Amino acid sequence: MSPQPAQTTVASQTINNSNSSHNDSSRKPRASTSDNVLLKTSRTNSTRSLTTIENVICGATAGLISRALVAPFDVVKITLQLETQKRSFIPRPLTARTQTGIIACASRIVRKEGIRGLFKGNLSAEYLYLTYGGAQFLIFGSVEGALKNVQKLPRRARSFVSGALAGALATSITYPFDLLRTRFIAQESTNKVHGSIIGAVRQIAREEGLGGFYRGLWPACLQIMPYMGIVFTSYDVLGSGYRWLRRSLLAGETATTRAMDSVQDAVIGGGAAVIGKCCVYPLDLVRKRLQIQGPHRLSYASGNVPVYSGMSNALVYIVRNEGALSLFRGLTPALIKAAPASAAVFFFYGQTRDLLLTLKPE
Repeated sequence: MSPQPAQTTVASQTINNSNSSHNDSSRKPRASTSDNVLLKTSRTNSTRSLTTIENVICGATAGLISRALVAPFDVVKITLQLETQKRSFIPRPLTARTQTGIIACASRIVRKEGIRGLFKGNLSAEYLYLTYGGAQFLIFGSVEGALKNVQKLPRRARSFVSGALAGALATSITYPFDLLRTRFIAQESTNKVHGSIIGAVRQIAREEGLGGFYRGLWPACLQIMPYMGIVFTSYDVLGSGYRWLRRSLLAGETATTRAMDSVQDAVIGGGAAVIGKCCVYPLDLVRKRLQIQGPHRLSYASGNVPVYSGMSNALVYIVRNEGALSLFRGLTPALIKAAPASAAVFFFYGQTRDLLLTLKPE
């Protein structure tokens, strides 16, 4: 009978130790459970994922820097999108191509407005990229985390749905900045419709009402949802392929592999953007045409843009009067802009993410 208290004491100690161990383990930071290539990192010893605030910081930083790098390409692309000359698949003479191409467009802008003309609308664009970048990555991470609990939903499908929702919601939140950017780029310095951002906001609110800030939102969402879905899915696929390549064929640390690792986010992000942009570009062009509708439509540099009643009307009109190829007007500068812009976004997102996780690994 005497051993029984001892056994009880030992059992009690075992239970207490087990509870203590369980409590200790519950207090330890939990490792990130995300299997998305973008949301996890293999370049630090961190065992956690980004917090909500950190995700916003990473996205906003990436958006701000990327805009500063590609501003001239954005101005040229939008200027070409607002031109209405008829285009066809029949090759044009070289002299005609040189008068309507990217270099000719940039030269006209510089000749009329100076180098500053290539940075028109930059302030409203910086606001746009800053807020859009933060909102996009915040929503993507939140939706991706929520969808991870949905059984039988493939990872690629999660990436597409998360990217599509992030793009649509971030676009809707920041759309007035996008419209202001387009209108500032569309006007010439010698014939300004808007003198400042605050003045533009007041003028649009007074003359067009609240709806004036959201002209072209519908085609914008239709364009951005598949675009961002394709971009995030392509990034996940390309990123997974790169990591497989590193494990299987390029295992080990050399100067070459270290250099490849340092720029992987940029290369993969740029490739993903090119794939996405080619798929949805016509809707982006229609969005720009709709954004300059309103009482001052004829006052912008491309003063011959006709009146459209909506997205479908614009699509039909452009194909019928300008040719189907006109739906891809400005695609080359768009790709020249999209590839480095997206590369910069994903690169600086990854660098900021790794920095934050290195400073606070747990």
